[in-house]
Amino acid sequence: MSTNTETAFEGSARVLTAALMAYFIRRVDPVDDAADCVSETLMVLWRRRDQLPASLDEQRAWSFGVAKGVLANYRRGKVRRVALSEKLRVGLVYEPSLGQQLDSEVLAALDGLRPKDRELVMLIVWDGFGVAEAGALLGLSPTTARTRYSRARKNLKASLSGAGS
Repeated sequence: MSTNTETAFEGSARVLTAALMAYFIRRVDPVDDAADCVSETLMVLWRRRDQLPASLDEQRAWSFGVAKGVLANYRRGKVRRVALSEKLRVGLVYEPSLGQQLDSEVLAALDGLRPKDRELVMLIVWDGFGVAEAGALLGLSPTTARTRYSRARKNLKASLSGAGS
């Protein structure tokens, strides 16, 4: 990658960042997520900097096209997060014998897990990853991830059973 391309990108990014921030501020809720969306847009633009158009108007249009895709991903993710949060809210490890758990009980049960097990559960339940995918994110083999997830569910069930008695 040439230094000229990187320098051109940096100059364009400085000019476009404010416009991208305004774009996202008007479109995301909570507004605090706008900075994350700008950051994601800039990361995509950086990875594709060799495709940077020559004129500033073309760069702006290109950047807003990327921003539109980032916004679509943000909105899909938000819908998924809301649905998964609701799933957690009504009982992370819902079993008919447990009944519906209260939020504080579920959060307390999560806090009782080992940090790595808690992160695995949260990636699966809140973030919508499969067990093997979540395990890979944590550097675990699929077998190890399944074992840890099974153990974490068992511990959560026991903790939630104890919280209801």
